[in-house]
Amino acid sequence: MTVLYRHAVVLAAGSGSRLGRGPKALLPWNDEVLVTRAARVAALAGCSVTVTVGPEATAVRRWLRARSPSASTVYVRDASTGMSASLRAAVRHLSSAPARPHTVVVLLVDQPGVTESVIGRLLAAHRPGRATRAAWNGMPGTPVVFDTADLIAAAGMAHGDAGARAWLSRHPHLVDDVECGDLGSGADVDTVADLRAWPQLG
Repeated sequence: MTVLYRHAVVLAAGSGSRLGRGPKALLPWNDEVLVTRAARVAALAGCSVTVTVGPEATAVRRWLRARSPSASTVYVRDASTGMSASLRAAVRHLSSAPARPHTVVVLLVDQPGVTESVIGRLLAAHRPGRATRAAWNGMPGTPVVFDTADLIAAAGMAHGDAGARAWLSRHPHLVDDVECGDLGSGADVDTVADLRAWPQLG
């Protein structure tokens, strides 16, 4: 029986300019920060992990070395152009690896309600040749699981802050939405008002 090699990409290279508090990757979360929380839950779900980093990369890497030492990092020089830059950088990293993963789950660093149970459900539901997307109370969102070849194609189509959205929009017949609202939350942290919804955020 073939053992699937599963990987997670945490997109964490944004500047967090709308929050005015520096990169969201470094927002305190209990006794860690959002980037280590995301890397930790991905690892608990059975994935190897790559994290894209941008502003404050040295501090982000320091946290990862302390809390998620097995995670690799990729510096995104053009992170200011949007999420698509992070996705392309992660895909270049995976494409040059000695062994490509079979499947890749793409996570956003600013979704603290995404747990290892959510990632596990998506991975369990994933079928080769398709994309498996989390739905939150019926609304499609993230994370999304891709076959590696499809993620490479998605990165090639990505632009601005849209990430894999263009690929998903062009291939709706290949996308399976999996309800995850009973396991967590798909809410992200974009504004100061969003911070109030998460008392764990310092």
